Amino acid sequence: MEDETNIGQRIYDLRVKRDIAQGTLADAVHLHQSVLNRIEKGTRPARDREVRDIALYFGISADELLGMPPRAADDAHLSPLERHLLEKFRFLDRRGQSMVRHTIENEYDFLLDEQVETQEQQKRDA
Repeated sequence: MEDETNIGQRIYDLRVKRDIAQGTLADAVHLHQSVLNRIEKGTRPARDREVRDIALYFGISADELLGMPPRAADDAHLSPLERHLLEKFRFLDRRGQSMVRHTIENEYDFLLDEQVETQEQQKRDA
């Protein structure tokens, strides 16, 4: 990974760059200021929920906050709406993702059944 900066330093840098007080960020993500301070100093690791909440607060991906390289090549073919929905899907917990997958599978199966019926009707009419 090219960025060796720890997550605490990235949080600090984002906060300072955007002129946000430590207490303001801590309140927004439901952390005690002393906990955020320790995360920024690197003496306490950030938990998954904290990474998610801080990334959402700054309007960036958790990957970006963690210093991961951009995955633009993976998502380059997606429309803005698809990217937006994918970000929301990635934010969901396992139950939420399961519900979305179930809904999509049901709708997909319904559309396939309609296509088959249409094709069969066209054959009968021919």
